[in-house]
Amino acid sequence: MRRSHTPQSVTSVAASPAEDRRKRMRTYLIAMAFRTVCFPLAVWALVSGWAVVGWTLGLVAVVMPSFAVMLANAVDQRRRPAGTVQSPNQALPPAP
Repeated sequence: MRRSHTPQSVTSVAASPAEDRRKRMRTYLIAMAFRTVCFPLAVWALVSGWAVVGWTLGLVAVVMPSFAVMLANAVDQRRRPAGTVQSPNQALPPAP
């Protein structure tokens, strides 16, 4: 009883764990850099008399860490299509 295996599609392969981790760390650092910029801009806007802009930037700076963590924890959830080879050992024909 031989099972026919279809070759795995390149587009269905999930990213390597290291690549996925790098992407999530980069996303987190960009979000936190944006937050870091928002704090001094909020203070500057409040001192300059732009209260609405200052409070908006301050709110963004306070709420941004939770969004940054959610983005950083968003792991690649691509599923392999049914019938694809999951490991090299499964691709070998059965022993005679």
